[in-house]
Amino acid sequence: MTSDSVTWRNYARLGYTRATRGVYVPPEPEDTTELDPREARRHRFLTLVHAVMTAYRGRDIALFGVTALQVMGVALPESLEDWEHCHVLVPRGSYRPKRRDVVSHWTTTPFHSGIIVDGLPVLHPVDHWLQIRGSDDDLVEIGDGLVRRRHPLISMNGFRRRLNALAGAPGAQAARRAFQLVRPGTDSLYETRTRLLLVRAGLPTPSVNPLVHTRNGTTYHVDMAYEREKLAVEYDGAYHVGETRQMNIDAQRRLDLQDAGWLIITVTAPMLHDPEPLIRSVEEALILRRAALGRHHGDETPAPRPMREAMVPNFGFRDA
Repeated sequence: MTSDSVTWRNYARLGYTRATRGVYVPPEPEDTTELDPREARRHRFLTLVHAVMTAYRGRDIALFGVTALQVMGVALPESLEDWEHCHVLVPRGSYRPKRRDVVSHWTTTPFHSGIIVDGLPVLHPVDHWLQIRGSDDDLVEIGDGLVRRRHPLISMNGFRRRLNALAGAPGAQAARRAFQLVRPGTDSLYETRTRLLLVRAGLPTPSVNPLVHTRNGTTYHVDMAYEREKLAVEYDGAYHVGETRQMNIDAQRRLDLQDAGWLIITVTAPMLHDPEPLIRSVEEALILRRAALGRHHGDETPAPRPMREAMVPNFGFRDA
């Protein structure tokens, strides 16, 4: 950030850029000029957040809600993202930052951040989760993001303990309701969105990222699975279109899983906007596979019938 010798009068002449009012940053290093659009957006956002917190250094202040979660690297539903503003939390009655690119939130609850991420003061991840004002499904998607398979921010036990400690806080009731559908071990927000579509339709809750052993000794994680029926539901974001090596790896993976008896239903983004055909396909696959399992074990298998009434989400909060 700026030195005292850089001011609004001379920052442009010295090659600096105005990050926020009164804070100027030096020219970007060459290794940041070829970032892809998403990386460039995050880089600009972090520059803004660091600049804002520099302007208020020494005050009782912490990052808030969406800003804190984005700094922590948690994926948010598109409708909740905010890459243009820095949301901050300050005690009620203290100085409230007023800037075009700052959104201030007051609290009457004493807080001490104590947690520093990338040099920035934040609260516990669950505190920021409660600060989000989204739908129940938004909260589940973000909650899954706190307990990802790779680099989780917290454990499920830690999640539960902190949520219990925040009982009575604003947003706690909705958070406790959403927590019942949070599952550890996901890899993306879209996997969660797919799982919720199935669960909200009344289908059984699939396992998340179970490890599947194939006949040639290779093991794979599948996004979601009904393990007894060997039915996998996988979200395909098409990130590797045109990458021949990755396409070959994916094709071999699919063959190995099919040889091991797995049926794979692939989900794409357009399916999430019109999910009824997907839900129907998963339902019918479950019915047929369960019927086949019954015949294999010599059971009297009843005629296939709809399954959707079999699962009604339970939102009662239990502390395991």
